[in-house]
Amino acid sequence: MHFLIDFIEAMWDTGVALAPSLFLGLLIAGVLHVFVKKDRIFKHMGKPGLRSSVKASLIGVPLPLCSCGVLPAALGLRKDGASKGAAVSFLASTPQTGVDSVAATWALLGWPVALAKVIAAFVAGVVSGTIVDVLDSENGHSMAPSSSGVEEKGSIPGRIWRYAFGTLFRDIYLWLLIGVGISALVTVFIEPGQLAEYPVLAGPLGMLAALAIGIPLYVCSVSSVPIAAALVYAGFPVGSALVFLMAGPATNAATMGAVRKSLGKLSFWSYILTVVGVSLLAGLLLNDLEIPAGTLLHHHNSSGILGVLSIVASGLFFLAIGFYAVKEILHKVKMKSAVDLSDTGSITYNVSAMTCPNCVRAVSEALSKLSGVGSVVVSLESGTASVVPASDYSSSRILETLDRIGHKGEIKREEKDNGAACSCSSCDN
Repeated sequence: MHFLIDFIEAMWDTGVALAPSLFLGLLIAGVLHVFVKKDRIFKHMGKPGLRSSVKASLIGVPLPLCSCGVLPAALGLRKDGASKGAAVSFLASTPQTGVDSVAATWALLGWPVALAKVIAAFVAGVVSGTIVDVLDSENGHSMAPSSSGVEEKGSIPGRIWRYAFGTLFRDIYLWLLIGVGISALVTVFIEPGQLAEYPVLAGPLGMLAALAIGIPLYVCSVSSVPIAAALVYAGFPVGSALVFLMAGPATNAATMGAVRKSLGKLSFWSYILTVVGVSLLAGLLLNDLEIPAGTLLHHHNSSGILGVLSIVASGLFFLAIGFYAVKEILHKVKMKSAVDLSDTGSITYNVSAMTCPNCVRAVSEALSKLSGVGSVVVSLESGTASVVPASDYSSSRILETLDRIGHKGEIKREEKDNGAACSCSSCDN
């Protein structure tokens, strides 16, 4: 019982430290989403070379996209006219930063670490993109930029709010909870600086350990911050924490496989090796930075308006996590009840670039909202979406919707060859 109380208190302390900066970063991200037009981004990245890679990195660094969300965005850039190098640059620079992540890093680890993370992400993007443009003889444009995207409706404040909290926060809430939980466990079981007694962790081996943990692990840029803070609290040097902050969000097993398949071996190796090399170099440069371990993850001062706001923000933070957790459970129950309906009379679509459960949820929700769709079952393992048609069903509408949200779709061959479900006139609407 005593352990549980200490664990809850530690989670609350981390929420008080993290929530205000996180919410501010999410709102800024919503503003960027609403006011930064995609067509202006695309037209600056079509020509292979250093300039396109620099522009792609400058655009990618502030965008709050995790390693699974950045892949469809990078492929979208490529499809809409960006050079392959620019797409790789965007892919390498984006997932470990974002305004929400930078704000959280500043709050928990200080501005030097936040600044180092931004610079390292930018350098990784420029270097990897330039390598691809120089060495890839088949680089160049893919096609002219498309203007077929669907315009968002609603007021500007409403669009900002929906993107910041209805999309971004919902995408990362589970990993935020896991990150805060891991941080709390460390503070409960390990004394501040306890692992500093092991000199082997202070040098390159400590960074390699952080790298080995971060590369295969899926963790978004924001949820990696409390884990990194816990590493420093436990006695890891700051350089090792920075390596984890970069390698964890930028790489994971599913994303790496998708990058290799979608952009080729050269882009894959340029992306991976550059992220690893730059993160290790940045870690070495920052390894001697001192952050008092006892000040991390403990922010008990509730006096003044800022202290009160931090407490309120922490309460809202955990309430929002609970809200989306319940919503996710209800969605899974609904999906399970739809499985029986999808066994007969369904039309199956192959869906590309689905790399994580967030992608599955996005595809499922987008297709479920379409008229003419009775039910949808999306499978991450097979990369498919099975749709039960209703009246006014349109296959072209489904394909357009998949394309709009960053996933290429096609009717599965055995379904196209089998029966009237796919040969009816509504499929060609």
